Amino acid sequence: MATLLFFIPSKQNKGEALLVWKDISKLPYDIILLFGGGFALAKGMEVSGLSEWLASNLGFASKINVVLFVLLMCALVTVISEFASNVACIQLMLPILISLQKETGINPLMLMIPATLAASLGFMLPIATAPNTIVFSSKRFKTSEMLKAGFWIDVAGIIVITSVAALIL
Repeated sequence: MATLLFFIPSKQNKGEALLVWKDISKLPYDIILLFGGGFALAKGMEVSGLSEWLASNLGFASKINVVLFVLLMCALVTVISEFASNVACIQLMLPILISLQKETGINPLMLMIPATLAASLGFMLPIATAPNTIVFSSKRFKTSEMLKAGFWIDVAGIIVITSVAALIL
């Protein structure tokens, strides 16, 4: 569809199309590649069977405290969301959590809501969230600076999400 914009005439700039090559050259391709890589990573984990393998190997979850399980699950989802976009991360994790819910007997909402919130916690790496990527693309911050600040925000978020889930359990 974007290709059509090269052919549709502009009303403001007579003799030009809506989209010209100089506009395309300004696109932040590094950001596009970061997001695409995150989606590809999540899809690869799904297609390769890694997500099913994870669910089958997490059967021990039924033997541990529910609050501890939610804490560990939030930490895992947060780590995954550092390397894949929030949407890709939760698309990967929800099927795993549905499988685990069947084994553990935990209310599925007690797993899925904290996981969905934890997927939004990726604050350490540029790929984790769109705001991180935009800030990183300004070239004013180094990855090491983002790691330091983001780590503590992630930890605080995991604790808050787990605490609220524990109150509801």
